Amino acid sequence: MAASSKATNPTAPRTAAACSRPGPRAAPSAPSSTPARPGLCPHAGVWLPAFLCDSLVGGALAGRARFYPVEEGFEPNLSRVEAEARTGDLVLIPAYFGLPPTEAVREVIWRRSDLRFVEDRAQALDAGPGVGAGWRLYSPRKLLGVADGGLLVAMNAAAVLPRPGAPAAEAALWAAPTMRRDDPSGRRNAVWHAANQAKEAAMTVTAEAMTDQSLSILSRTSFASLAGPRLRNWGLLDRRLRRWSALPANPASPPLGYVLRLEPDRREPLLRALHAERIFAAVHWPRLVAPHDEFPREAGWTRQLLTLPCDHRYGAADMARIADRVADFLR
Repeated sequence: MAASSKATNPTAPRTAAACSRPGPRAAPSAPSSTPARPGLCPHAGVWLPAFLCDSLVGGALAGRARFYPVEEGFEPNLSRVEAEARTGDLVLIPAYFGLPPTEAVREVIWRRSDLRFVEDRAQALDAGPGVGAGWRLYSPRKLLGVADGGLLVAMNAAAVLPRPGAPAAEAALWAAPTMRRDDPSGRRNAVWHAANQAKEAAMTVTAEAMTDQSLSILSRTSFASLAGPRLRNWGLLDRRLRRWSALPANPASPPLGYVLRLEPDRREPLLRALHAERIFAAVHWPRLVAPHDEFPREAGWTRQLLTLPCDHRYGAADMARIADRVADFLR
């Protein structure tokens, strides 16, 4: 993803859309597809983390998906993958909430070079140098003002991608973000949010080109200029809310947001209270595709986690207001 010295963010919404990542699109230098399209690896198994939003798993994966556990601290545990995966299987490895991959993950990738790895950076502004996967999956609309869904990038010549089979639906994708851009005070947020939800519901997992507007924004954005404010804001929240944090202190990479881990009977009332004050906290994720009885820890997170915004659009006063509201509620 290209970058320059000037950051642009003309349409970034303040309402979080936590569980939607449809429509992989062409990256600046590569066409796109879903990571496990039947035409790419028709007989391979697809290994997914048990903590994963159900929107990522479409019909093409339904019969081939297998799951591996995620440990406390949101660390992928690939021991099952290493022991049971067959040559040619595809493995998705997420950088949860922007956290960089662990050394244990890198070691499995090195030992099982016969597998196909996709690094999921949908929540990561900068998760470090990567793990040597053949593909990376991005979703920059979670981080700045672009409208496109997932962007799949081939990281080397061996990571083949088919060309997009459909043109970009520019007007449909950009209608809701444009409404948000034209309402800077947020007075018509309910209208914009409804339009955005309708857009997301209509999106499908297909190989489409990236919209010109998204490509232009990404090409002119300095991601380093977004990382510093995000880390500073995260630190301001952490000073007040550390006792409820689900992420480690002093994260090495800019987190997606400030993630709280609460008892379910505290999370839902807090979420409603924050939304009533136009603090748009998000839930990652309300629904998982992995069997809940096999992965009870990951299933429990769907009822416990709440993500507070801390991105570059906010300043110290915003963080103080958010921290005050959360701390007052949880005392």
